[in-house]
Amino acid sequence: MATQFVGSPRTVAERLRVLRDATGADELLVTTITHDHADRVRSYELLAREWGTG
Repeated sequence: MATQFVGSPRTVAERLRVLRDATGADELLVTTITHDHADRVRSYELLAREWGTG
């Protein structure tokens, strides 16, 4: 099963939901790989908003 996702916040959130459901995970660890700290924070903010926690 693929565990690396690239795309819009909606695409990534959908794929994370599929991963969660397929594995029965109750926790997911997300890592954004980008050099700039502000870009990394923004990535997390976008994903959190799409996931419904932001």
